[in-house]
Amino acid sequence: MKLKPISKAILAAAAATSIMPFAAQAADVNVYGLVATGLYYQKTEGADNGNVGMAQYKQTPTDSHFGITGREDLGNGLYVGFQLENGYSTDLGAMWENNRLFNRVARLYAGNSQIEVSMGRISTFTCASDPYSVFRKLRANMTASGLPGMAPATMVFNVGEMDNAIAFRTNGDDGFFVQGFYSNGSSSEETEYGWSNNNHVIQAAFGWTGQSLRIGTVLNWERPSHHTDGTKPRKNETTGIHILGSYDFGGPAVSAIFYKGSNDWRIGGAPDMDNMIKGVGGLTNYADSEDGMDLTVGFVSVGYPMGAHFFSAGLGIINADWKGISTNMKETKGTAYQASLMYYYNLSKRTQLYSGVSYSDGDKLLDTVDRFNQIFGTVGLQHRF
Repeated sequence: MKLKPISKAILAAAAATSIMPFAAQAADVNVYGLVATGLYYQKTEGADNGNVGMAQYKQTPTDSHFGITGREDLGNGLYVGFQLENGYSTDLGAMWENNRLFNRVARLYAGNSQIEVSMGRISTFTCASDPYSVFRKLRANMTASGLPGMAPATMVFNVGEMDNAIAFRTNGDDGFFVQGFYSNGSSSEETEYGWSNNNHVIQAAFGWTGQSLRIGTVLNWERPSHHTDGTKPRKNETTGIHILGSYDFGGPAVSAIFYKGSNDWRIGGAPDMDNMIKGVGGLTNYADSEDGMDLTVGFVSVGYPMGAHFFSAGLGIINADWKGISTNMKETKGTAYQASLMYYYNLSKRTQLYSGVSYSDGDKLLDTVDRFNQIFGTVGLQHRF
């Protein structure tokens, strides 16, 4: 069919407008990420032999991830942007969560020089990952590692990434800061029992960041969902406070975290508390309880840079006191100790060799969980792009 001149003009204009926005967006969109791989050794207490293998997701200091960000300046100091980030395992090349394309972050945000607000799937403040990690902002973990026995996020209140979240922070590199977070639960929890059964989480943080001293507080409140289908008693609310900070001596640096929690339903982000609470014969004390566990956690770490080298060490202690049903349980209280050493060698600004070792030992109630009773070692390479 022969096109009339006006039709050709319309098509040309449409083609131009369809190409130009993508060209403009391409200038503002950035791809980033980290690839980490290595070998690890892990031996749990009581095992005859340890395991040796290629490191998977959650077995490297920083998890392998791939992300896309974009930002547009709207004028008058305003901006809008997005961040999409996925975690993956380098040993298999597989996404960490099969049913999520962006399991780590999926957010749209807007702000100005004073404040930023985000909505979407966002990490809570006591995770080590951006965009709103208070642990990272205050340099609270000098080992810079999420490995077993090294990360404070595996010891304190940590619900990880949350769906249906809204968060804000004040902008600025130094000085006083305030942050807030709310999530009304995962979409997978929106059952016939309704929105009120969702896992609601609120966090508030405030503190100070300076050239040497960084200090802050994180308050958390969680209203857990029912244990199963709503027929069991509802878990009582979790409340807790983190006090954390660091000091840089112009090279060597030290950090500390203190956490006090009431009615916790996990230690760190791992959903393994039900394995601790089983009585003799595998009774379901955890599933039938309204009250959870009271936790007291302390963690200190030190870091020392020396040219291309970075040395660090961490020490943590957990005191746990189960307050729920304890039928036929031998122990309701327990303590766990964790000690770690970590070393990085900077081959460039973006590439590091790493090695590390940790030792964890739990007694009484915490003697029943492998992650509190093991030796872990690793060596590998990570590259940022």
